[in-house]
Amino acid sequence: MRIALFTSTHLRHKYIAAQLKKELDLVVIITEKKNKAIQDSSQYELEDSQLLNAHFEDRASVEETFFGQYSHFPNGVPHISLDFGNINTQQTIDDLVAHEVDYILLFGTSIIKPIILENFPEKVINLHLGLSPYYKGSGTNFFPIVNNDFACLGATIHIASSKVDAGGILHQLRLDELYATDSIHTIGNRLIKLAGSIYPKIVKAFINGTIQPEEQEEIAASKEYRIKDFTPESIRKAHNVLANRAIVLYLEQSDLYKANKPIITSTYE
Repeated sequence: MRIALFTSTHLRHKYIAAQLKKELDLVVIITEKKNKAIQDSSQYELEDSQLLNAHFEDRASVEETFFGQYSHFPNGVPHISLDFGNINTQQTIDDLVAHEVDYILLFGTSIIKPIILENFPEKVINLHLGLSPYYKGSGTNFFPIVNNDFACLGATIHIASSKVDAGGILHQLRLDELYATDSIHTIGNRLIKLAGSIYPKIVKAFINGTIQPEEQEEIAASKEYRIKDFTPESIRKAHNVLANRAIVLYLEQSDLYKANKPIITSTYE
């Protein structure tokens, strides 16, 4: 099956592309630039502005450590570059048709709308960095840290739907490799590394009919965040959680915490 990847342009996105290319027939990569609003510190006072800027500088540095060798997208795969907000268009449909695409894989794009979904029904698969339905929307592995909710650090591979992060789940993974010295960014990048190794295997199993999507349950405890919720104060809270030995305390009773937040897993090779 011929695969298109919708993603963005950072090292982590190029890493995911490389993992997919190893195991799937990746025929085109369509990248959408990230929304710059999340990094805009101009509305804040100096201290908060510096904290926000330092957060993204640290993220880039740690991402370089994890994925610095992935400075380019895989050789031989056509690459179409779009500005933010331009992925849900007829031109994108035309590009997919031109490359005879069968399935679309998502990682790190803006919300995919019906113009794409209706042309590829049940054939758009998303790697969502977060555990649905517990955390949806934006920052879904950041806000579990803010909330001292480490059992919800993970990723969900699911069928994309018009409702955000609500499609049938193919597989979920939880980040069990945590250390007392971890930062927001070592946690996030270690999770991406793990998810990237599993994503193509789950996609292959789905295409081959080995696994089927499982409908998500609606739960009262579901949390949904947006870009506006990511603030210097939320960064400060996350740092405070980590500084107060939260990971050590979580690991001492992790089995109990995980039992209270069950996930959906599939068998794959």
